[in-house]
Amino acid sequence: MKYTWFMVFAALLSPLSGLATPVEVTDLAGRHVTVNAPASRVILADSRMLLPMSLLHPGDPLKGIIAWDDSLQTRAPDMGRYFAKQFPQLNTIPLFINPYRSTFSVEKASVLKPDLVVFDIGILAKLRSEGTLALLEKSGIPVIFIDFRQQPLTHTPLSIRLLGEVTGEQQNAERFIHRWNALRQRIASRVAAIPKAQWPGVVFENHAGMTGNQCCAVFGRDSFGQFIPAAGGRNLMEDKVPAQGADISAELLIVARPDVYLMSGADWSQRGGPSQAVPLGYEATRATTLPRLQALLQREGVSVLDVTHTHRVMAVYHQFYDSPFNVVALEAMAKLFHPQSFADVDPQADLEALYRDYVGIPYGGLFFIQP
Repeated sequence: MKYTWFMVFAALLSPLSGLATPVEVTDLAGRHVTVNAPASRVILADSRMLLPMSLLHPGDPLKGIIAWDDSLQTRAPDMGRYFAKQFPQLNTIPLFINPYRSTFSVEKASVLKPDLVVFDIGILAKLRSEGTLALLEKSGIPVIFIDFRQQPLTHTPLSIRLLGEVTGEQQNAERFIHRWNALRQRIASRVAAIPKAQWPGVVFENHAGMTGNQCCAVFGRDSFGQFIPAAGGRNLMEDKVPAQGADISAELLIVARPDVYLMSGADWSQRGGPSQAVPLGYEATRATTLPRLQALLQREGVSVLDVTHTHRVMAVYHQFYDSPFNVVALEAMAKLFHPQSFADVDPQADLEALYRDYVGIPYGGLFFIQP
């Protein structure tokens, strides 16, 4: 009889095992934060975080998201439309203006009773200077910072692991990290075997054509700039512009004489200006992107470069710079820089496999293109 009552008592208590418990984590800003995990009411300060969240909840990427910013409308509309086809409830999630362009409203966030707010580390200084972070902490709302943007090749696994901890999805997080590390290590080992004298000089233009035909904003040492040496290239602009990148003159570009020319592109048609960018992304095809790429290569200052008349030009999906799938962009770059060393590597196949095996939705679109 005692055994029977014990079993009944255990059965009554078993649902409690799924309740959230306080967990202390260290975010990418080095802050020690206590979160009731698994967090089930999450505000994303950048809705493009949908992709890392989908890795934690394969087939159910919207799980726990109670509000997010408008980036899927203004910065990555193709991504928003693509995921909305699979998950129509995406369009019902409450929106707020991206906190880079506004002040994050702690009052409105508090009404939603979130367990957690997730920001990218690039906005940390702004949140501190305007007092928003202190107000969130005073309100008892846990905040963490992740980073796929500033130091992507070191912070991507850490950010996925952190998100796994706070959502209680450590197993899915580690599963993806294992694959990411395998792809990253394959690239690193092959690049290490290539003498630096054989590394091409590279210029990587940032959001080429986004605001028209002007040339050129380039990446510095950070963000996409980190990918260049990791893929076995010499970043010709790393000592010419700040780490985060800057505009350069056509004269500086011509003097640089790059062996490889890269451009980031995406669908920026919703930003309000006349975008001439290569509209890579979830809805792109070669027919819709190739004419734009060819037109950008005809710009003043670019058309005179010897490299624009070779096969060593590539446009890359801009959102890779802030995505856990950044390792695929790194693969594509390494294959472009060193085709013989990476002859057996297929970035397209690897990208399709990531969607199939880790996101749980069909692959669609075009994310890099050569003329």
